[in-house]
Amino acid sequence: MIKRKGISTSIIRADIEKLNFLPDAELYEFTFFKPEDIEILKRFILERKKPFGVHLPFVFRYAQLHPHPTTLDDKLRKDTYDVNIKSALFARELGAEYVLLHFPSAKQKESWRKNVGLVEEVISHLDELNNILSVRIENVYMNDDFHSAFDYLYILKEIGCTMCVDVGHLLLDSEIYEFNPVNFIEVLSDYISEFHIYYADMETYTKCHHAPWGDSEKFQELLRVIKDFNVDFVIEPSNDCPERLQQLMSFWEGI
Repeated sequence: MIKRKGISTSIIRADIEKLNFLPDAELYEFTFFKPEDIEILKRFILERKKPFGVHLPFVFRYAQLHPHPTTLDDKLRKDTYDVNIKSALFARELGAEYVLLHFPSAKQKESWRKNVGLVEEVISHLDELNNILSVRIENVYMNDDFHSAFDYLYILKEIGCTMCVDVGHLLLDSEIYEFNPVNFIEVLSDYISEFHIYYADMETYTKCHHAPWGDSEKFQELLRVIKDFNVDFVIEPSNDCPERLQQLMSFWEGI
């Protein structure tokens, strides 16, 4: 795999009016647009002539705001699977290179790993998705039953897919569950195809969805470790905290 510099439309919060103001990049990652935005997105794809990935659910929506692939609620879990499949099929039709999905459910306290039927069901779903279009699993945060590198390694091997390491989510989980985020990356290094770059800690996350930059030693060490990977580096700041965006851009441009 070669190193590519990508931009997520998180930086404009999927505001279609701002799409054409995105800087040039080697890769684009489309987030949560509306169905009525599709024609403008198609024109953007034709004009930029660059590869792109799609963050599920893209132009579709789950029953709740976030996906629930590992919830014990059968109805919510099925809804997540159905929307994922619909979105992946549409992304393939549009010409996407890959789809990216959150896994497992974020902020999940209930234990689900010992539910053999549920685990088999979710593996089957991920396998089905990966047969539609190449899947990249993005780590979430606050899943008490599933957050270690070895948890993710098991799923990646089972499905034969790759990993998008979300640096912000990783920093949050390393704070909550007290593990070394560099070790997390080292364990998964052979399966990583992408990094989402932005900053988060528990305090910052309550004020800013995806802060562009932070001074914590953990964050700076992670950037030093990952910069030599030959993978996709996708910047994913949100537009609610534009301060220090230039520092993120400088890092990204210098990779």
